[in-house]
Amino acid sequence: MSTDAANYPVSRWYLRPAAGRLAAWLTATRIRPVHLTACGLLSAAAAAVVLIGRPEMMPLAAVFVLGWWFFDRADGQLARRQNTVSAWGAWLDGNVDELADVGLHVAVGSVLAVQTAASWPWWLLVAFLGGKYLFVHGLTTEEHANGEEEPVLCEPHPRPLFLSGKAAGWLRRLYHLPGNADVRAHLLVLALATGYLAAELALVAIYYNVRWLVRYVLVARRLGGTR
Repeated sequence: MSTDAANYPVSRWYLRPAAGRLAAWLTATRIRPVHLTACGLLSAAAAAVVLIGRPEMMPLAAVFVLGWWFFDRADGQLARRQNTVSAWGAWLDGNVDELADVGLHVAVGSVLAVQTAASWPWWLLVAFLGGKYLFVHGLTTEEHANGEEEPVLCEPHPRPLFLSGKAAGWLRRLYHLPGNADVRAHLLVLALATGYLAAELALVAIYYNVRWLVRYVLVARRLGGTR
């Protein structure tokens, strides 16, 4: 499987090629990747504002979320074309992505709480934020436990707990599918376009909590076996 197919299973068909054309057009200009990153953040903020202020216009919020993801696909390509790739740019891009993801889901939880006049959307939001924090914290502390000076927020494909062979391969792909940011971004777009906000928030909340639990078990087994 190609890198694009693995990293961008949805946007490789339309957003990523369009972002590449934009990056090619901007290569010789004074526009820099950080400008595209800022445009992406503004687009995500616009999506949250529309969602909270005019929830009946959720499809428009979906368009803004696509705009955020489009600029996120474009800034890295522009950096490579202009030969301006840097650790600072990668750090900024990653943090903007996390800020947008958290902010958009706070908006989703807020709208659901108003629409349902209930408290369960807030509990779903807390589960999402808590699961996301524990998962990311687990990755950073694992890097430190391995003796790495600088934690890297990426996860290698862990060995399955019980299965091996083809079954393990399919299980691994299924396990990692919601972990792909491209998949999650499009799930959010779909939820905004269709109004199924509760299903999307519940899915990401369950995903992150299952992910950190499984990850902790795998890491405990591996690190415990080295003593």
